[in-house]
Amino acid sequence: MRKGLEAEDIAVSILEKLGYMVLEKRKPIVVGGVKIAEIDLIARDQGGEVLAVEVKSGKASVTDVRQVFSNAKLLKVKPLLICKGFSDASAASLASELGVRYILLPEYYLFTFEDFKEVSREIVYDLLTMYLSLDLEEISSEEERIVEAIASSNSFSEASSKLNTSEEELGKKISNTSVFRTGGKQGFNQLKLRALLVKNRLDSKKRIENIERKLDGLEKKIESLKK
Repeated sequence: MRKGLEAEDIAVSILEKLGYMVLEKRKPIVVGGVKIAEIDLIARDQGGEVLAVEVKSGKASVTDVRQVFSNAKLLKVKPLLICKGFSDASAASLASELGVRYILLPEYYLFTFEDFKEVSREIVYDLLTMYLSLDLEEISSEEERIVEAIASSNSFSEASSKLNTSEEELGKKISNTSVFRTGGKQGFNQLKLRALLVKNRLDSKKRIENIERKLDGLEKKIESLKK
């Protein structure tokens, strides 16, 4: 799928796979020479009936149902909604009452590019928050060993072997290690990414401490020379 694929493009693909024929895109509704609205798609179903199609990338509300119904009525065709379901029971009930047909996007298209961007933002935010708020003073030497093993391994079994422990025991230790707690199940790649981030912070901390020790020693030498 190309970047920035619009919901209308997805809807066209869905309709065509279901046997509909898309006749027009973004058809303006003109009343008295004035454009008052726009229909996303005009399509013909397998039985030859023409439909005004409103496409929603998310869930359809009562307002969305009313909109597609009104627009279809102005064009003297039947209404059709393509959406990810209804926002509440009122919207679903109104669609049934008004005879608004609908196709649920989740049945054919579960993950849009916008969904991907949102999930990506959440993942990056979660990792950066963990990285920047990490309290290294609370990490024990045992936890450091676990971090090192996971960061340098390509599988859970390899990490447990490096620690000379069983996979079950390592799993228990990980669940009790603060840097790996996320509230959900994690695959090894997620654990390794977290371990690499923690290791990076630990290595940076050690380098800074080493520099500080050297500076402190240099200051003492300078002070002794002054005497």
